[in-house]
Amino acid sequence: MGWGGDHTAWAFQVPALAAEFDVIAIDNRGAGQSDAPDARYTIAGMADDVVGLMNQLGVRSAHICGASMGGMIAQELALRHPERVLTLQLHCTTAGVDGYGRLVIDNFLRVKARGDAEEFVHFSLPWLLSRKTFADQPDFIEAWILRAIEYPFPTSLAGLSRQGEAIRAHDTRDRLPSLRVPTLITTGTEDILVPPSASENLHTLIPGSELARIPDAGHMHFIEQAAAFNDLCLNFLRKHSP
Repeated sequence: MGWGGDHTAWAFQVPALAAEFDVIAIDNRGAGQSDAPDARYTIAGMADDVVGLMNQLGVRSAHICGASMGGMIAQELALRHPERVLTLQLHCTTAGVDGYGRLVIDNFLRVKARGDAEEFVHFSLPWLLSRKTFADQPDFIEAWILRAIEYPFPTSLAGLSRQGEAIRAHDTRDRLPSLRVPTLITTGTEDILVPPSASENLHTLIPGSELARIPDAGHMHFIEQAAAFNDLCLNFLRKHSP
């Protein structure tokens, strides 16, 4: 999952995928129920965390799926350990963070540092969801806010800050052309946090990759348009599974 998120954000995907595949959804270091050491994190280090987990579980290779920061981790995993990756899915993510993105990270952390969970979720939501979702699904928006306030495993400021440092340093642009793994890239057409142009750049850099644009959805397009997203993922997996 992405910056500050945990495995519960895949709630609409796990049941759909688990009908045909074994599914492992993890909490990255710094989020959810994983430890959040106040020490330097890197995207490469979090990719190695995934490999360590695979080793512990006896998983030789897997279909790797990541969203946002998770997509950065997935890139590093495929680049550092290509023998462990059957296919790669990169959702709402980027090959590198520019000055605009670094400023957004800084602003998120300033609000998080105030310690007001309700303020933070109200600040975050417009970056994550599309205008159409706000207009069409007010009950969903209210449920999201309530869950964020009451969730028993909130990401700490230290965890969010350390993950943010890792994101700021992420840059795979020079290495992605070496990838030779089937790759699906998706983006919400209304994503303002990681814009569609970032996915288009990934598509250009990764040989043979597929790019799908999901309309009426923002950064969290896999939640906003879950049925369409799940169909894309399953069709891709079926095409590249024995």
